[in-house]
Amino acid sequence: MDENSKEKENESEALMARIQQLEHERDELRKDIEQLCMQQAGPSYLAVATRMHFQRTAGLEQEIEILKQKIAACARENSNLQEELSEAYRIKGQLADLHAAEVIKNMEAEKQVKFFQGCMAAAFAERDNSVMEAEKAKEKEELMSQKFNEFQTRLEELSSENIELKKQNATLRFDLEKQEELNESFKEVINKFYEIRQQSLEVLETSWEDKCACLLLDSAEMWSFNDTSTSKYISALEDELEKTRSSVENLQSKLRMGLEIENHLKKSVRELEKKIIHSDKFISNAIAELRLCHSQLRVHVVNSLEEGRSHIKSISDVIEEKTQHCDDVIRGQNTGTYQRETKLDEFECRDVHINNDADTNLVSQRNDPAYCDIEADRKGEASETLAQALQEKVAALLLLSQQEERHLLERNVNSALQKKIEELQRNLFQVI
Repeated sequence: MDENSKEKENESEALMARIQQLEHERDELRKDIEQLCMQQAGPSYLAVATRMHFQRTAGLEQEIEILKQKIAACARENSNLQEELSEAYRIKGQLADLHAAEVIKNMEAEKQVKFFQGCMAAAFAERDNSVMEAEKAKEKEELMSQKFNEFQTRLEELSSENIELKKQNATLRFDLEKQEELNESFKEVINKFYEIRQQSLEVLETSWEDKCACLLLDSAEMWSFNDTSTSKYISALEDELEKTRSSVENLQSKLRMGLEIENHLKKSVRELEKKIIHSDKFISNAIAELRLCHSQLRVHVVNSLEEGRSHIKSISDVIEEKTQHCDDVIRGQNTGTYQRETKLDEFECRDVHINNDADTNLVSQRNDPAYCDIEADRKGEASETLAQALQEKVAALLLLSQQEERHLLERNVNSALQKKIEELQRNLFQVI
C-alpha cells in the first residue's frame, strides 16, 4: 500500500509538472502569435492565426481538463488509500496492544511458574531432608536395637549368674545352718566342760568367749582324768572347733560376697530397666515426630499440588479465552476487509490499472499462509502448555504415591520394631 501511494503521488507530481509546462508553452505560443500579428498586419493572416491559436488553446484546455480529472481521481484514490492506511494502522495498534498485554500476562505466568517451581524444589528439598532424617532415625533405631540386644544378652548373662549365685547362697545358707547346729552342740559341750571346771575351781565366768578362753588356757593335766581317750577326744574336739570356726568365717565371707554380688546385680538390672524405658520413650518420640513430619509434608505437598492444578487450570482458561478473542478479532478484520473490497469495486471501474494492484495485494495478504500459521501456532502453544501441565501433574501424583508407599513401609517397619521391643520388655519383666 505504501508503494502504491508513493507511485500515485509521483504520478500526480509528474502530471502537475506537465500541466505547468503546457501552460508555459501556451503562454509562449500566445506571445508568438501576438508578435506575428504585429509583424503581419494583414487581415487574412490574422484570422488564420487566431483560428490556429484558438484550436491549440482548446486542445490544451481539453488536455488540461482530462489531466485535472485524472488528478481528481488520483486524489480520491489517495484519500481512499489514506483511509485504508489509517484503518490498517489502527488495527495494527490494537494488535500491538493485545500483543503487549499477552506478553505481560505471559511474563506474569512465567514468574508464577518459576515461583511454583521454586516452591516445589523447596518441598522436594524438605522431603529429601525428611527422608535423610528418617534414615538417620532408622540408623539410630538400629543402633538402639543393637544396644538393646546387647543389653538383653548382658541381662540374660547377669540373670543366669544371679540364679547361680542364688543357688550358691542357698547351699551356703544350708551349710551355715549345719554349722550353726554344730556350734550349738559345741556350745553345749563347752558349757558342760565349763560347769565341771566351775565346780572344781569355783570360778565365775559370764560370757561364752571367756568360757572358751578359760578352757583353752587350762593345762592338760587339769583335764587328764587319768584317761587317754578323753584327752584325745578333747584334742579332737578342739581341732574340730578350730575347723568349724574357720569354715564359719569362710562361709560368712562368702555370704557377704554373695550379698554384694546380688545387690550389684539388682542395681545393674534397675539401670538396665531405666535405660530400656528411656530408649522406649526416645523411640516412641522419634516415631511420633516422624509421623507428624510425614503428615505435615503430605498436607503441604497436597496443598501445593492443588494450588498448582488450580493455577494451571486458570491459566489454560485464560489462554482459551484469549485465543477465542483473537479468533473473533481476526474474523471481524476479515469481514471488514471484505466490505471495504466491495466498496472499492465501484472505484475499480474508473481506473482499472491502479485498483488491480491493490486487489492483488489484499488477496495475497488474505491468502498468506503465515497468517494461518500464526493462528495454528497459538492453538498449538495452548495445547502444548496444557499437555505439559498434565504431565507435571501426573509426575507429581506418581511421586506422591511413591512417598506414600515409602511411608507405609516405614510405618510397617516401625510397628514391627515396636512389637519386638514390647515382646523383649515382657520377656525382661518375666525374667526379673
